[in-house]
Amino acid sequence: MAKVRGGGNITGKRILILGGYGNTGRPLAECLLQETDAHVVIAGRSIEKARELAQHLNTKFEGQRVAGLSVDVSDQAGLRAAFSQVDVVVVVASTSAFVKQVATAALEAGIDYLDVQYSAHKMAVLQAMAPRIEAAGCCFITDGGFHPGLPAALVRYVAPCFDVLESARVGSVIKINWSGLDVGQATMVEFVGEFMDFQMLAFRHGRWQRAGLMAMLKPVTMDFGREFGRQYVMPMFLEEMRAIPELVPGIQETGFYVGGFNWFTDWFVSPLVMLGLKLAPRRALRPLARLFRWSLDTFSRLPYGTMLKVEARGQKDGQAKAIDLTLYHPDGYVFTAVPVAATLLQLLDGSARKSGLHLQAHIVEPQRLMRDLARLGIKING
Repeated sequence: MAKVRGGGNITGKRILILGGYGNTGRPLAECLLQETDAHVVIAGRSIEKARELAQHLNTKFEGQRVAGLSVDVSDQAGLRAAFSQVDVVVVVASTSAFVKQVATAALEAGIDYLDVQYSAHKMAVLQAMAPRIEAAGCCFITDGGFHPGLPAALVRYVAPCFDVLESARVGSVIKINWSGLDVGQATMVEFVGEFMDFQMLAFRHGRWQRAGLMAMLKPVTMDFGREFGRQYVMPMFLEEMRAIPELVPGIQETGFYVGGFNWFTDWFVSPLVMLGLKLAPRRALRPLARLFRWSLDTFSRLPYGTMLKVEARGQKDGQAKAIDLTLYHPDGYVFTAVPVAATLLQLLDGSARKSGLHLQAHIVEPQRLMRDLARLGIKING
C-alpha cells in the first residue's frame, strides 16, 4: 500500500509529469517523492534530460521510483502508449495548444489529469469535453498552481471566519531574476500569449465590472509587507473567482489583482504587447515574446520573491472583522509546484477525487490545503 501524508492509504500510483524536467516539474517531482511512495515518470521531448533528472532523483530518494520517458505531445500514439502505463498525468509543460490531444489520450487511457496552464483556449477545449470526462469516471483538474489555483481557495479558507464576508481581495506580487532563469522560447511565447486572454474584471457592488482604462491611470494598491511594501496591482479575471459570489452569499467585492514586473515592462512593453497582439496576434506573437523577455532580463531588480495576499473584511458576532493573510516563497516555480503537490495528495487518497472537470481552487479542501502548503515550505502569515 502506498501512503500519503495527512491522508489515508492508497494503492500504488504512477504519476507522469509532462514537462517534468522543467522549472516547475523538478520541484513537483521532489515534493511527490518526499510525500508519497508513488512512482514518478519524468516526461518530455528530451529523453536525455528526462533520464538525467530521473537518475538524480533516484539517488536522492529511496526505492528507485523515478523513470525518464520521451513524450512528444504532437504524437497521439506516443501519448496513448505513455498514459497507458500511469494513473495520473500532470501537465506542467507549455503545451496548451495541444490540450485536446493530451486530454483525449488521458480519457482513452482512463486516467486522471491535472494542468497548471492559464489559457482560454485550454479552458474551452476542456469544458467541451466535460461530459465525456464525467462519463469516463475520470477526474480532470485544471487551472492548477498558485495563480490560478489558490486565490479562490484562499477566499474559501477565510470565509468561515466571518458571519458575513463582505469583501475579499486577493493580490499577487511576482519578482523573479529572469536573467538567471532558463526559460525556453516556447514557454515565453505561451506566457506572452496569455495577454490575449487577459480580462480586467473585478466583482464590485454585487456584480462583475470591467476596469477599463481607469485601472491603468488609477491602479489599486495593496501592501504586501516584507521587502515588497505597497505595490500597484491590476484586476485579472480568473475563472475560479467567477463562482465566489455564489459560494459566499452576501459578498459585495472580490477579485484577483496581479502586481507588475518592473517599471519598464509594466508601463512601456506590456501596453505595446497588448496592442500588438490585438492588431496582429499571429505575426506579432514571437517578436513580442522576445521583446518581453528582453525587458524582463534587463530591468528586473531585487527584491525577488513571490507572494499571494488576501484582504478579507466582514462581520463576526456583530463586530467588524478583518483578516490579512499572506503566502510567500522566494521561488515562483516552487510556489507553483507546491499547491499542485498538495492537491495531488488529496486526489491520490480519494478525499478530493470526483468524476468530471474541476478547478483546483474549488475541488481542494481549503483547511487541509493550507496545512500542507505550510508543511511543504510556503510561509503563511496572518
